[in-house]
Formats: sequence, C-alpha cells, structure tokens
Amino acid sequence: MAILPDFSAATFIPGAPINNPYLPLIPGHVLSYKGDEIDPETADITTERNDVLTTSAAFEVRGVSTTVIRDTVYEEDVILEDTFDWYAQDSAGNVWYFGEIVVNYEYDDDGNFIGVNHEGQWSADDPGNQPGWVMKATPEFGPAYYQEFAPGIAEDESIVAETGLSFNTPIGGFDDVIKTIDSSALSTGVEFKYYAPGVGGIAEVALAPDGTITSEVDIYRRGVVGQADPDDSDDVAPALTALEESKTIENLGEIRDLATADFAGTGTTKEVTVVGGSTDSYDALGAYFIDEATGAFGEARILVADLSDAPSGSSVAVDVPDGQSLCLFLVRGTDQIGVDLEQYTDGGLHLKNLLTGAPANLADPYAPTVVDDAGNILPIQPLSALGADDGGNLLNPAGSMQAIGLSSKVPGTGGIEIVGFEDRLNTSPDYDGDFNDAIVAVSEAPIAAEVLDQLIREAGGAQPEEIDRALPSETGEDGEDGEDGVQDDDPTDNPTGESVKEAANDHHASSELDNWMAGDTLEFADGALHTDGNSDDVGSRKEFFFADGDLGDLSRFAQFYDDHVDVPGWLFDGDAILKGPAPLGTDGFFLA
Repeated sequence: MAILPDFSAATFIPGAPINNPYLPLIPGHVLSYKGDEIDPETADITTERNDVLTTSAAFEVRGVSTTVIRDTVYEEDVILEDTFDWYAQDSAGNVWYFGEIVVNYEYDDDGNFIGVNHEGQWSADDPGNQPGWVMKATPEFGPAYYQEFAPGIAEDESIVAETGLSFNTPIGGFDDVIKTIDSSALSTGVEFKYYAPGVGGIAEVALAPDGTITSEVDIYRRGVVGQADPDDSDDVAPALTALEESKTIENLGEIRDLATADFAGTGTTKEVTVVGGSTDSYDALGAYFIDEATGAFGEARILVADLSDAPSGSSVAVDVPDGQSLCLFLVRGTDQIGVDLEQYTDGGLHLKNLLTGAPANLADPYAPTVVDDAGNILPIQPLSALGADDGGNLLNPAGSMQAIGLSSKVPGTGGIEIVGFEDRLNTSPDYDGDFNDAIVAVSEAPIAAEVLDQLIREAGGAQPEEIDRALPSETGEDGEDGEDGVQDDDPTDNPTGESVKEAANDHHASSELDNWMAGDTLEFADGALHTDGNSDDVGSRKEFFFADGDLGDLSRFAQFYDDHVDVPGWLFDGDAILKGPAPLGTDGFFLA
C-alpha cells in the first residue's frame, strides 16, 4: 500500500530552484527521449520520441509557485501529446508533482486529424486531489509513495528498487543510477525508470502483466535553449550562397536571429516572396502580427499552403497595420497532420497560451497552441522566424531556432529581409540545420525582376536537386553513361534521395532553367555568342553553366566541355569571381 506524502508538513520557498540530484529541473534545458512502443496484440512497433523542456514559467497550484515543464510527444515529427507539468521542491529536497494540462491529439487510420482529448489531466487544486512526490530527497529504500493522487484520474505510485547502478545510454554511460518501479491502480503492468545524478530520467522500460516488454525508451539528447545574447553587434548573417543541402550551419549562437523590429510595419503592404528551398517535406508558410507595444499575437493566416508547389518568385502581399510587426512561420509536414490548410488562407488561426488560456504574447516563455475560430486545438506547430537565442518567444515546444537572417551579394537587395527556415526541430533525429528548407524574402514593394532573378540564382545553391531536374540526362536509355562520358553524380551526394518537392516541381523545372539563363550571353573561344546555353556549334550542355547552382557571384564552376577542347578542364578555380570578359583566345565562356 503506497503512502500519500504529507503535503501539510512540507514548506516551499517561492522561486527556490529544483536541484534534487536525481531530478534537476533547470530552466532552458531540454532532455530528448526516443523509444519503441510495442502493440501487445499485433506486435506492431511504433517509434516515438519526446522532448522535456524546463521553462522559466511559474504557475501557482495549491498556493505553491511551481515550475512549468513542457513535455511533447511525436511520431515521425507529428505531435501526439502536449502537456504542461507542474513541479516544486520543498525545503527538505523532495520534488513534488502538482498536476498537468494534457492535450492528446487524435488521428484516424488514414492520418487525418479528428480532435483532441484531455485524458489524464488533473490538478492538486481540485477537491479530493493531493500532490505527491515525483522524486524523494534521497533515493532510500522504503514503502511505495504516490507521485500523483487524483482518484480515478491519476494514481501513479513509485518505489525505489535499486541504487548504485551503472547504465549505458545513446549519450553515454552513467554511474550511481537509481531504479524505481512505477505502477498505478488504474492500469496494468509496471514501468522500470532509471535516473542519473545531475541529469534526471535516462531510460524507461514498460512491462505487461505477463512480463513482456511493451516499450523501451532512452535519452538521446541534452540541450539548452533560450539563452539571452547580451550583445547582438557581433551577430553574423550567413551568405545565401553558403547554404548547402544537409550541411549544418555552424555556431548558431553567433548567427543573427530575427527580431520583430526586422519586420515592423507602418500601415503599409509587405511583399513576401518565395525565393527557393530544398526539403523532403510538404511545408506551408504562414504569418501573423505582433503588437509592438504590448507583444500580443494577432490572428494568423496561411500565405502558401504548399511551398513544394510554389514557383520561385511567387509572392503574397500582406497588409501590415501600423504599430504591428509581421512574423512568418513554417508548418512542416502538412501532408502528415491531416489538416487542410487552404481553409486558413484568409485567417482563422489563433495562437493561445494553453497554460493561462489567454491569447499568446511575445513575453510568454513557451510556445503557443494553435486553435481555430471556435477554439478547437489543431496539431499545428508554428516554426517561427523569431529565434530562440535571445530568450524571445519560443514558437515551438522544444524552443529551437527555426529561422535565420541571410545576406545577399545581389545589388539592390538593401532593405530586403531574407529568411532561411529549418523545418525540423533541433531535437529531431532528422534535424540537419541547413536552414534552406524554405527561403523567403520580405520587402516593402515587389522585388525588381532582375534583382529577384539573381536572388533565385543565389538560392539555387541550396536546392541542387532542382538544378538536377533542369539538366539533360547524363545516361542513355539503357542507363549507361552518355556519349559525353560524364559520370553520374554519386547518389550519396543527396542522402535524402528524390524529395517530395522534386516530384512536385518537375512540371516547371525546364521553365525555371530558362528563367535562370534569361539575359545571359555566353561567349566562347571561337568568338560566337550564344544566348540559349545549349549550342550545338561547340557541343556545350546546359549543365556546364551550373556548378553548385551558384551563378550569383560565379564563385563555383562546373567543368566545361567543348568540341574544340581535347580534355575537360576547369574554367576558373573555386575561389575565382568573374568580373569581366575572358580573353577570346581562352577556351571557355563568360557571362556578358
């Protein structure tokens, strides 16, 4: 029989840290877990992961100021559960559990979102409920104790089973580990949980009544988010041409994040233009407004419901009210969440503080929840252009930076904000941190055609698969190397394989190539001018004009083949920048 800890005998100091060695809860820290759920009837295995973020928010329950922990659960990056848990440590070192807000997202067999439920939600403020110990001050043996006591809703209990263990996890081995056995009168089976000093929970194993394993979970990542940057003057904006597929942007803490001031309006219209992007996910682009005086979030809308089908150069005009700032966000995996975002192109999305029930605000230290006009919760996580490194609103539950400001060498881009999005949380095992999944530009007026053309070319360096689609095949019908003798690219160069976006954009790949070449004149060693980039006279091929897709400053070059040249050679080295015509006596070409 489990004991119910005596809450009346406990004392709490407002603002006291939770520093129990086996459950330290430090604001800004994230622990990420991954494991397999095994269906006891079908033996089907589902891989799930969850992020546990200790926020800096406080919430009063039963007269005690508790620390708010946000726990989000995903399957293939689709959110399944979102909870706010409330913990506080007493003066003796025991960590108490005071309840939780629970949102369980429900989907049908086809993956369509059908609603939410709040099963398991409870509060120690409600009549008949009592807080319990989630971790004792010292891992001593003794009787089982309640971790939560809400009769008929939540009745978890725990007992210390072993101490002094050594335990290996994907992030390393731990000593002095304790093992608890957790159970509940409301369910069958038990859970073995393992805690390491200085970390907290590191593993869980769930067992059915017959002893078979129903789930195994391990910690696979520790991180810190929302750290204030005391001096933005050293922040750098990576060059748009520097983006490479699956190449992580380094030193994110030094990268210029995006602030509301970057998108402030004066009662005018801003143009949001799709510049490029490279991703294997169907993503949508949305927007909302932030009141510059109060930080309140206004109604949100979807600007582009499917970026994979949006041609580079397409734009949406957004009227920004005076005193408001425009904020962009990405919704990833729109084909997986089962929600038709087309219905929200005129608005109808609202950002809500789930903990307080109030509209979301820039000052909230955690991500908002998205609801529709009727207040129904939707499985939309807005991956925002507001970064996390300056301690601003963390517009996703794990608090990672999702967009950065980019720079361009194209003349005429002054005053244009270029934004590169990363469409996976940095806690996801599939995170690559290349920030080229969606590239958009925000300007006060439509971007001049010649400037936009050059921007699209720069962004082309971030989407090699789109360039590949535009080029003639390098193999014959039988799959062998073509007559030109050019070897096929190594398939490992694009580890994601053919992306969803590649298939969606095939219909305009050839016209995209024509746009890139428009206005360019190619002059060859024979003195002839060619404007189509595909001259039979000298045997040139379109792909010769695209090295890594970077034509903006010609900092990279493809090998050039010419009927007049016996062997292929490099026109310029990798660091050269062409600033004028090449001598006519030189085998090669230049852009005039």
